[in-house]
Amino acid sequence: MELDTYGTASDLQELLAVRDSIQRLVEHREGDDAVLPRAELRDAGDAYHLLVDVPGVTQENLEIAVQGAEVIVAGVREREADGALVFGERPRGPFQRTVTLPGDVDPEATQARLAGGVLVLHLPKVDRAAEADPPDAG
Repeated sequence: MELDTYGTASDLQELLAVRDSIQRLVEHREGDDAVLPRAELRDAGDAYHLLVDVPGVTQENLEIAVQGAEVIVAGVREREADGALVFGERPRGPFQRTVTLPGDVDPEATQARLAGGVLVLHLPKVDRAAEADPPDAG
């Protein structure tokens, strides 16, 4: 009769390797989520309103780009220099968030304001009907 052996050193090493791989994936994903600012997009009829949570980020540390139906918000959350960090869960460093809108917007008419740690973008929609029908010359 042949006995099967379990719990050998090679089985244990394989299990530890799988556990370590899963842990690296979890840590990598948590790190991405921590830096990525939360956003909310609302349709206000003639415009979209994009709200992006950027607590602790100053206006000088924000950049906004609008191209067609895509909005890119980038910035830096700086470290506070007062005292040695004992415990920390607040994200720090550079971040970038890209949001694809349901339609094109007018980048020249876009307005932005920063209030209470929330970046609010007013993105007027491009009126395709007005572009297709030029006014009569007569």
